[in-house]
Amino acid sequence: MQKKKKTEYKPSKWIFVLMFSIPLLFISMLFWGLDNDIWYLLSEGRYIVQHGIYYIDPLSMHEGLHVVVQNWLSASIFWVIFSAFGEMGLFLTVLVCNFFICLLLYKLCMLISERNYILSLLLMFATDVLLLTSYLVSRPQIFSFIILIGLLYVLELYIKTENKKYLIWLPILSVIEVNIHASLWIMMFLFMLPYVIDSFKIPLLKTQGYKKKPLFIYIGIAAVVGLINPYFYKAITFIFTSFTDQLMHQYINELLPFSITTDLGQQMAILILVIGLIMAFFREGHIRIRYICLFAGTVILGFMSYKAFSHFIIVSIWPLAYFFKDMCPKDFSALPKKLLKVFTFIVAGVSIMAIGATCYINIAINPDKATLKHDAQTAMMVLKDNFDPETTTVYSSFNDGGLVEFYGFKPYIDPRAEVYLKVNNKKEDIFAENYYIQMGFYDIKEFLNKYNFTHLLVHMSDMLYNNLEDSNYFILYENTETGYRLYARNDLFSDEERQRIIDDYNKTVAEAKARSEAEAKAKNEAEQNAQK
Repeated sequence: MQKKKKTEYKPSKWIFVLMFSIPLLFISMLFWGLDNDIWYLLSEGRYIVQHGIYYIDPLSMHEGLHVVVQNWLSASIFWVIFSAFGEMGLFLTVLVCNFFICLLLYKLCMLISERNYILSLLLMFATDVLLLTSYLVSRPQIFSFIILIGLLYVLELYIKTENKKYLIWLPILSVIEVNIHASLWIMMFLFMLPYVIDSFKIPLLKTQGYKKKPLFIYIGIAAVVGLINPYFYKAITFIFTSFTDQLMHQYINELLPFSITTDLGQQMAILILVIGLIMAFFREGHIRIRYICLFAGTVILGFMSYKAFSHFIIVSIWPLAYFFKDMCPKDFSALPKKLLKVFTFIVAGVSIMAIGATCYINIAINPDKATLKHDAQTAMMVLKDNFDPETTTVYSSFNDGGLVEFYGFKPYIDPRAEVYLKVNNKKEDIFAENYYIQMGFYDIKEFLNKYNFTHLLVHMSDMLYNNLEDSNYFILYENTETGYRLYARNDLFSDEERQRIIDDYNKTVAEAKARSEAEAKAKNEAEQNAQK
């Protein structure tokens, strides 16, 4: 009599539904809105879709600036999606990208943990939640995360199977990345470097050693095909001329160096300490040199700028699947059948509640989550309704320039910091000029005379906000709640028109002040009566 073959355990599909629905719930809770960079990304994408690739910047007020649109493909994708599906389409793009990030993380963990379902799902969840807190936003990096994790999965597949067919993906991913987000193309090769080191058999370093020739050949091909983009070698080299600028690292928050005094810095310090201790504990025969190199390299990058900590999160957690593969139960097959049914029922219930909560958050509690919002939008509507973009030049702060471009006007500067570096644009160091203005090192009158802007869009945090009393501009619109003012140059209106606008503005300010004082008085009287 033949023995029945033991059927392979297959976990309930509800477990996968749960582990993919929880990140969906978290992204609904943590995703506070579309990122501010989306304004200039949509402007770039709109121009490229309508007019084609450009090499001289058409978006800012400055003429003749040479430009490398390092994210031309992702900007075009964002614009096409926005044109077809609106703001919700952009939000769904982030959700879809998050799904593929989770899927690749899960498959990567399953591969190196020898199909440990429990461990793979837990590590996938932990990685995704950490990415969600700061890095999964409507920017090109959401596509890069998929590509970089896919790269790691391909390399691990090659090592596991010794089948070089998987390495074909290296040049494919290279071409996609250099066109979708060229500034992170170099990260592919930094991620591959530990695999190159581990391919050599060095007993002292306890490297693994595996077939090098196919790996080296395909890495070489991946490097060469990186030139297949509209800007040729400039798409690859511009990062070295851009992100080495010291003023950028002082002015842009995400490029600031690591500091333990910030919340993100404290979170990363704890994560580095925990994973570092785990690696130290498993150093004898339980660790691969490539995982140590990935960990150490991304820690160094993270110390250089907060933005780079996203790479640390991507590469530091999933290797734990290799360390704990023999310590953590692979599945729930050891549970009694009745208990397994109860467990499955609970998981199904929690999954349904997570999906329901996600829908409730996005539809009932925060339906405008995917809405394109900016505190200066009303000011821009005033500008759009009354002035011609072709004859209008707008001063705006670094963070507001993308909004100005979205409405069809040309700003002084926008969040594309690298465009305004002389070493890139071949004309003038506008970024440094803006930096010195905001730091108070540049004469504002001289600055205004130099450019003769028709309008100024200023926030209360801008250095110009409280330094325009004696200038050639008057307040056309103000929102005291959001802290934005829109100024117009005096000669754009006749004396009578300008005086009427000024009188209306002063009347509005006086009425607002009276209302504020009345509300404060009523509040004080109510508090006094309550005390009696």
